[in-house]
Amino acid sequence: MVKEHYVVTHTMADGSKRDSVEGYVIPDDNPVYELFRKVNERRMEAV
Repeated sequence: MVKEHYVVTHTMADGSKRDSVEGYVIPDDNPVYELFRKVNERRMEAV
């Protein structure tokens, strides 16, 4: 099975970009959680 690698770039509300958001709280209504859910569902379908 070929592993997919994702690169995450964090774009903050002020437009700055970060490699890490360590220490920042991501709100629970953020669309990133839907993205993670879809990635995990596709991964489970492939197994």
